[in-house]
Amino acid sequence: MYEFYSRHEEYWEDDTRLDEQLLRDINKAVSDEFSAIHYYTRLAELAPNNQFQQAILGIRQDEIKHFDWFSKAYYDLSGSYPQISLNIKLPNTFQEGVSESIKDEVETVPFYQSIARRITNARIQSRIVRAASDEQRHGQIFQTIQSRFSY
Repeated sequence: MYEFYSRHEEYWEDDTRLDEQLLRDINKAVSDEFSAIHYYTRLAELAPNNQFQQAILGIRQDEIKHFDWFSKAYYDLSGSYPQISLNIKLPNTFQEGVSESIKDEVETVPFYQSIARRITNARIQSRIVRAASDEQRHGQIFQTIQSRFSY
């Protein structure tokens, strides 16, 4: 009987560590989305034409939605609000901003997919999967902008 309890307790501790890591990752996603909102605000200001500016502002709107989704997910899973940090260097030039945005969006997709795989709540999981899909689309939009922008 003691042996069963011991193994069950170890499982529970592993599960708790996974939940803590999941919450840290969701909190990071909240902060990343918050930073992206500010970054894309600045990038839109640097845009050389209205078409690029509108595309970036559209991406920014998606990031606001993602920020909301991840914040709600964190609260639903933890019962508390995420700790938000703003750790970004805003772009000085449009070219720099677009290049950095491509890199960031591409790196974000597998991170969000990893979070989604660990979520058991179907509604939250669906939103995280959607956020990963949006990030992939954002990367493609930035690649298109980069290819059309004459340096």
